[in-house]
Amino acid sequence: MGILTERRDPPSTTSTDLDPLRVLIVDDAPSTRTFLRAVLEHCDQFDVVGEADDGGTAIERAGALQPDLVLLDISMPAMSGAGALKGILEVAPSTMVIIVSGAGPALSQPLLEAGAAAFVPKGIAPFELISRLGTIMGRPVSIDHLDPLIRLHGVDGATEAGRSATGVLVSRAVLFAMDPLERHMIRKVIELCDVSVLAETEHAGTLRAVVEASRPEVVVVELPPDRSMDAAILTEVRQVSPESAVIAYAETEERREAALAAGATAFVVKPRIDELVDQIHVVTSRA
Repeated sequence: MGILTERRDPPSTTSTDLDPLRVLIVDDAPSTRTFLRAVLEHCDQFDVVGEADDGGTAIERAGALQPDLVLLDISMPAMSGAGALKGILEVAPSTMVIIVSGAGPALSQPLLEAGAAAFVPKGIAPFELISRLGTIMGRPVSIDHLDPLIRLHGVDGATEAGRSATGVLVSRAVLFAMDPLERHMIRKVIELCDVSVLAETEHAGTLRAVVEASRPEVVVVELPPDRSMDAAILTEVRQVSPESAVIAYAETEERREAALAAGATAFVVKPRIDELVDQIHVVTSRA
């Protein structure tokens, strides 16, 4: 018999289709929690009500919050995913638990048999993640596409958006990504690094203009599916703002050499959020 990625009888939730599903995110990696929250916040059918970084805290918060859905990692300190699952279902029996892990479906099989509703692999695209969650939960979901084409908070150097709460200048960033969910997620990651996002855009021409005007310390570029655009985008950014560090973020390792040759300062393969965080810290520490 093959490996199951969903139980045959996923539990139903108590929320109506008009109510957002209340979600608890459980993962010991802050960057993964940030990614999941960023994706879910982009869809008004989900409401992230809490986070936990270990199994014991997850059980405590599940009991207190009684969420509709828990996204649970398998590998965490102090308590295994199986132990956390058992405790969560005991204190919140109507909650649906979905395993979100990079460990592979084989390791999720015992948890599916123990009461988890489904397994979703880490690393899938944001749109696919939202779609899978909707399918598992048995309700239609839609993505909020109302983000503006570009959000500018000021591009003339030392603006309020480029200051910390204490008034001290902090590193500033501009980001380019064609997928609105990717833009939302990358923005959250950048902000996690205490870097101010001056602007975000999905158009290469706009990216050039904003970078030239703002001269940010870092530019994060999600490389588009059309590989022929890579060199033009990266080279233009370096030409108009040679002092900016450019981090290329792409689907596959095969694009690394070309991206670095076109002027990228660093290259990160999706969805290595921890590595993206590390690279942002590295390039901003040099600024």
